[in-house]
Amino acid sequence: MDAITTVLFGPNRGVNVLDLDWDHLIILDACRYDAFKLVYEKFFSSATEFKCTISPASSTMEFVKKNLLHVYDDMEKRLKNAVFVNSNPVVDHVLKARLKTLFYKYIPVWRDHWDSRTETVRPEDTYQVALKVYVRNPNKRMIIWFLQPHYPFIDRRFDHINALGREFMNKALYYNASANNLLIFTKIMKNLLKKGYLCAGIPDKVCEYTRKNTSEIVKAYIANLLSVLRYVKKLTEILPGRIVITSDHGEAFGEPLNKLILPLRVYGHPSRIRISSLTQVPYLVVENNPSQREATRKALRSLSRFFTVRIRGGEVQR
Repeated sequence: MDAITTVLFGPNRGVNVLDLDWDHLIILDACRYDAFKLVYEKFFSSATEFKCTISPASSTMEFVKKNLLHVYDDMEKRLKNAVFVNSNPVVDHVLKARLKTLFYKYIPVWRDHWDSRTETVRPEDTYQVALKVYVRNPNKRMIIWFLQPHYPFIDRRFDHINALGREFMNKALYYNASANNLLIFTKIMKNLLKKGYLCAGIPDKVCEYTRKNTSEIVKAYIANLLSVLRYVKKLTEILPGRIVITSDHGEAFGEPLNKLILPLRVYGHPSRIRISSLTQVPYLVVENNPSQREATRKALRSLSRFFTVRIRGGEVQR
């Protein structure tokens, strides 16, 4: 499979962001660089660094396999000092029992905070779990994985799009990461030959909708990105140290697979498809230097306000 990818796209020049310098790493799921570039200054005006980096993967499963299945000694020591707060169930299905030994502590947010109506973990839930984890582990590094801007779209204006793919994301709770790569590739190729385009990571009916209504899908995607960045911004104002914001892969809205050889269109985020919309992801650094005591105090205040708002709104905390 990798040999075919190399023939089509050349060598993989992706960077393992888990191996870079950070105190807290925030991963946005399926966040393409150009979309992030359009809006990031509204949230991170004090960023000390912003650039495009290349992901070694074009799907979550591929990202986890390439970055975490086999780690060398120095990286393993650093991960042993990190708490992983994760909202994406695919990570569990790929790493399985290894999650318990790879990190100091692993927190699968999706197990307790999966919203079956919207078929996702809402960004506010990932945010509040991350703050709780920080308060309990102030001396540890953190990896915080949000599910947005990945489909489905949490803004109710786009419920009609979500309705096209009911239960698609709920099935991710039971994803089979052990499926044979050749079988997956065969299924993708059959779909490609039948429909004339490549699609994975989002429902087939949403792919069809995207082909005819690309601008509306992009609008929904940006709305998802804005929703999650509001909570990422709050984290960067509380957590101390060097905070890096990046993504596991991007998202395709109909870009060509290969302009010269295969001018077929790509939608969603199929594995091993190294086109710019899928591999170019943001790399943003925020330096925050409060004392540990002040950071903990801010986290507790924020949690208190968060719970107060939810209680007033009639929600019950889990």
